[in-house]
Amino acid sequence: MKNYFIVHALDNVGNDYWYPWLKKQIEEKGYVCYLPTMPKIEDTSYSSWSEGFDKIAKNLNKDSIVIGHSTGSIFLAHYIIEHKIYIDKFIGVVSFNEPNSNGEHEDWDEINKSFFVKNLEDLKIYCKECICFYSPSDIYDFNKLDKFAETVNAKKIVIKDAGHFTATTGYGEKFKEILPYIFSK
Repeated sequence: MKNYFIVHALDNVGNDYWYPWLKKQIEEKGYVCYLPTMPKIEDTSYSSWSEGFDKIAKNLNKDSIVIGHSTGSIFLAHYIIEHKIYIDKFIGVVSFNEPNSNGEHEDWDEINKSFFVKNLEDLKIYCKECICFYSPSDIYDFNKLDKFAETVNAKKIVIKDAGHFTATTGYGEKFKEILPYIFSK
């Protein structure tokens, strides 16, 4: 049964940015969509997020589509690889697998380290399709975002001025560019 999972970025909750809007778009098409709120930044680690996600992960299946934003993206990649879960589609929005190292959020780089995986290329084994959205205007190093997409053999969707796909760059309430990829076969 086709269903959807959206995992938010670090220091966000399920009701931030475009997440509720996207959940509504999915549910209006008659699909189930899970949008959990992961542990707060002070409690963030791969293991704490896994513990919370385990409650809904039993619903992941070969027809599932997962959408992760920033840390949510590497979390989903790590979780799928670790648990060897076959899914239909992985959609990463600002996907990375190494610290940014630009000095802007060094504390976030340290938190994100527990999410990184050595065998990222294995994501291709478990997903029929990978799609990565990213922007040259992101706070994250564009080459590191591109490297993630290359490693998982993703279809690359580069949007010029989207930044980190948050409210400051026009992605506060909607993310219309993602819709064709959410519902395509």
